[in-house]
Amino acid sequence: MGFLDTIKSLFGGAKNQVQAMQQQQQPQGGHPGYQGEAQGYAPEPDPEPEQASYDLAGFDPNDENSFFEAVLHMESEGQFGGTDESRARIMQQRGIRDRSHWHTIKDSMYHVLSQRFGSFEAVMQAETNWRTGQMQRAMQGNVAARAASGELNPVEGISLAQWAAFNAGIVAGMDVNELLKANGIKDDRWQRVSAEWNARMARDTTFAIATEYGAAFQKASSGPYGNYAREANAARAANRDMTMPPPLTFDQYFEVLYAQDYGTRAGQDPQAILKSMGLSIIDWTDLGAYYGYYIIRNHARLFQSEILPAMKRAEAKYAAMNPGIKSDLDIQF
Repeated sequence: MGFLDTIKSLFGGAKNQVQAMQQQQQPQGGHPGYQGEAQGYAPEPDPEPEQASYDLAGFDPNDENSFFEAVLHMESEGQFGGTDESRARIMQQRGIRDRSHWHTIKDSMYHVLSQRFGSFEAVMQAETNWRTGQMQRAMQGNVAARAASGELNPVEGISLAQWAAFNAGIVAGMDVNELLKANGIKDDRWQRVSAEWNARMARDTTFAIATEYGAAFQKASSGPYGNYAREANAARAANRDMTMPPPLTFDQYFEVLYAQDYGTRAGQDPQAILKSMGLSIIDWTDLGAYYGYYIIRNHARLFQSEILPAMKRAEAKYAAMNPGIKSDLDIQF
């Protein structure tokens, strides 16, 4: 895989960014069973709810994270889901008689949490945030494992952070030969180093090395949106909201996304598309890091009112400009 291919696979294409956003937004199946109006299900109206009328079993409505963990284990499997053993343990600990009883408890807890948080959407956002934190901790474990295995050790004296910083400079327009010369690196050494780091990323099925590379690449970014990407990475690591307001509207962001999608399917160069919109690969990389996380942290609050309408407007605009071409984006939330 060449350097530009690496950049595109990690950050570049519109399809990759949407898929990454979807995977983060709904880890291991999203919010099974109780998914809100955006998913076609909403809690029944309850004008004057009484907590005593709900069956919460052994759950504490002031400890939402324990409940979110139970939902994850009871409703899904896989890396972040449950097992027969974990489900049996939860049922015993919480006094859950059977699956039917679990569904009653689950609906009751969502009702009570909606009262506490102020809205069903706020509960869904809290659950998404909790799951994002679980994924972040798992990724941190993956990074530690890759480090322990030696896969993050420098290659011929060049660390992953240094390699990423060199690549960021090249993408920003620096002459590769001048860059190597200034750092005392011969071309044959650079080729071996790049080949090895690319190979390590390719064989890392946990994506830990690619994640570390992305953070280092954006740390070295000198583009106008570099601080937005760095803030997103810091917020993601701490599982918190971002402090920097969005630099673009949703309409502007999704227009770039769909312009790339339709344009590349029409045979246009994605870098030329970005340039025509006043952006570089560095800019789009940084914006993708920011908006991927911003959308996750605001999905429940803004999806129906702002995110989805902006997506539809952008798709309609570029579909009209590209008759006969079908979008390759399959955006589902």
